[in-house]
This record gives sequence, C-alpha cells and structure tokens, in this order.
Amino acid sequence: MYTIIAIVIIAVAAIAVFAVMNNNNNGGEDHSAASFEDTRLRIYGNANGDDVIDKTDLNLINWIVRCNGDDDKTNDVDWAKDYPLADANYDDKVTADDATVVQKIIDKEKTKMYYFNKYERVTYVNYPISDKIGGEYLIIQLLPAIGSYDMLKAIDSTTPKNYSNVYPGVDKMPIMGSWREITIESLNDLYNKGTIGTFMQWTGGQNQDYIWDKAVASGLADKMSFVIVPCQGPDVIQGVLELACMLGDQSLSDKYVKWYDKAMDLMDSIEGKIEGGKKTITAVRCYTNKVSGIAAFGSAQGPALWFNKVINFQPAYVGKTNFTGIESIDNFSSSATDEVIVMFQKNCDWSEFNTLVETYLKDVYSATSQFKNEKMYVVDFEMMPFAAGPAGCYILAAHLYPELFKLDDALDFLQEYLDDFAVREGADARQGFTYTGDGYAN
Repeated sequence: MYTIIAIVIIAVAAIAVFAVMNNNNNGGEDHSAASFEDTRLRIYGNANGDDVIDKTDLNLINWIVRCNGDDDKTNDVDWAKDYPLADANYDDKVTADDATVVQKIIDKEKTKMYYFNKYERVTYVNYPISDKIGGEYLIIQLLPAIGSYDMLKAIDSTTPKNYSNVYPGVDKMPIMGSWREITIESLNDLYNKGTIGTFMQWTGGQNQDYIWDKAVASGLADKMSFVIVPCQGPDVIQGVLELACMLGDQSLSDKYVKWYDKAMDLMDSIEGKIEGGKKTITAVRCYTNKVSGIAAFGSAQGPALWFNKVINFQPAYVGKTNFTGIESIDNFSSSATDEVIVMFQKNCDWSEFNTLVETYLKDVYSATSQFKNEKMYVVDFEMMPFAAGPAGCYILAAHLYPELFKLDDALDFLQEYLDDFAVREGADARQGFTYTGDGYAN
C-alpha cells in the first residue's frame, strides 16, 4: 500500500479579454499584451499582462493616453477591451493619473492598489502592504513560497497547534479568531496593538469575500490591507506573484516562478505520457477515524484541483466544488473505483505520522477491497493542494503509472521544492512524506 505525502497549494473565470496586440509602430514601443485569461498578475496597473509591473506598463499607459486624449477611452484605443488592467486607479478611464499610480508602485510609494481577487471582484490593498501579516489557516503557505515566512505574526484559531511541525512557531502566535468568524473588531484590535497590518484570507471552501464588505464599511480596509488571492491548485501562481507585488518587492516571487514554470512543463509532459490512459479514480477524505466522515471530493474542489493533472474524476464528481457524502462503507464499496486517493489531514507530529495514518485507514477502510489490495494512495491535505502540487502529482503519477514514472525521480523533484521553500529545517522528501504500512509493498 502506498501512501503519498507531498508538499504543496481553480482558476477564477476570466472576464474581459486583452486582445493580443502587435502595434509596434509608434517609435518602436511595444504595445502587445497577454490575454486576461493568461495574465497571472491581475493587479490594476499591469497594463501588458506580464508577471511584473514596471516601465513597460507605464509606457503603455502613456501611449493609451496620447492616443485617446486624457480621458477618452473609446477613441483610437479600446483599452477597456484590449488593456483592462491599464486603469490603475480603477476609475473607469485611463488618464495620466493611472501613470502616476504605476510610477508610485515602481517607486514603492504609498498608493491604493486595486486587484482582481480570487472571487472575481475588484478589491484593494494599501500599497505597499504591511509585512506584519495575520494569515488564516492554509493560506499562510504562500509566505514560504516567497521566502517571507518571518512576516507571519498571527493565525486563526482553527490552525492546528501541531502545525508547528510544518510552520514553526504558529503554536505561540496571537489568535485572530475562528475561521469565518473573525470579526472586524478582533482585527481592528490587533491592528491598533501593532500586531498585524495585513490580513491574508484563506480562499477556500465557500469563503467568498466573507469579510471584505464589512472591512470597507468600517473603514478598516483603508488602514489594514486585505489580501484575497488564490492559494490552491495551479492558480497558486497568481497568489504568489500578487503577494510579492503587494509587498513592494516583486523579486520575492522570482525563485518560485522559476520552479513553478519548470514544474508545469513537467506536468504537461506527464499528462502527455498518460494521455488516453489516464485512470479514473475516486478521491475521498480521511480527516477522522470515523466511517461517517467518508466523503468524495469534486474535481473543482480546492484541495483536489491538482489531481486533475494525473487522474480523471468519476462523472458524478466532475465539476463539483464540494464534497459528496458517502458516509458508509457499503456506499463507498458500491461507488468507488478500484484505486482510491485518500486526502489525509495529518494533525500530528512527523514522528507520529505513520502510526496515525495506519490507525485511521484501518479504522475506516480495512474492510474494503482497495485497502486489502494495496490500492489506496494517501495524499497529505496540509501540503498537496498548494504550492508544491506538481511535486505531489509527480509522486502520485509514479504510484498510479509505475511503468511510466520512477518514484525516485518524483521524490527528487519534491526535494528540490523542499530545499528552496520548506520552512521546517532539514525537510527530507524520503522521510515523512511517503509512508508504507506494515505488511504493504515498498
């Protein structure tokens, strides 16, 4: 039986599209732009849709102003269609004021920074955001990706105390409140104490902008910055790029971007090798050792987004964004595929992990054919959905398609991630990330 524990973090629907322009006929200036769908840094002021806000965006905005006059968006350049992020101050026009905002971003001067958030709304932060960050459970993994874990100063109360095995010190940090019950009052109190100046909201579950409108109405949004960016699945790259940009140091994301782009090329290669032979797999959770907790993930559900790279979901679960209750072994046995991925929530010390996995799986699944036939693959919920998802997919592919991929190669790739981004000192891809229980194949 293979149990896979892999470090890691869907895309929001695209709105208006940048047309791909090739107007390079004005003094040699480049007026091309990526489509909105392909833009990973969805911050207003990123006029050309690349991964940085810089002089090229400033030049593009100035060109739009010259073409249209200072306040005409419908003359020679239809910026709303072709360059929607050129409206840096988000006032429905492109003028010299937008160039001023971009210049402030480049110079790291204070300004209001608007961005297209995870929930397809335009919200803002106070740029540059404070490096005293309060992060909700799970979104805090963006900080190691930009080498800035030391900025974490407060957590929410649902963060497991033993999470310190992954993120050292969280068990001693101030508590902002319970997830989805954090109040404006509790955040304002921490702000006034100087504990935090930025609040990073977990963008998972049905968590849509749950506190933003209250933050605006109370005025707190103009003092404390609210970061609401993707943190799960392939769109984690947006969260990494946007967080670094908001902090005023876009170079913070450079190392992760390089790893991510290499990883996505690898994912394309893996998908190409298994195309036509991709297995249909049931993905379920194992958060407790109670049979009543069995439920299947939907293919569009945050923690399962990376799975789409290496498996097909059963038709009943395709497109679903939440759990489908199974709740009994009989229901599981009658509905599950021959091979199963189990999303496991660790909540224990690394040294206790093997024992806990074995206990949970035996308590819940010991009567199933998948367990008896060593066809259950366990992926760590704390890690797999997030920034190291490609490494988890590679390991999973090595187990599901052993004729195509070597487990050692997959573990080496995970080690690359751990060497550059793990917070826990000495993290070893071959210790604590892949478990084989007593009596199971190696």
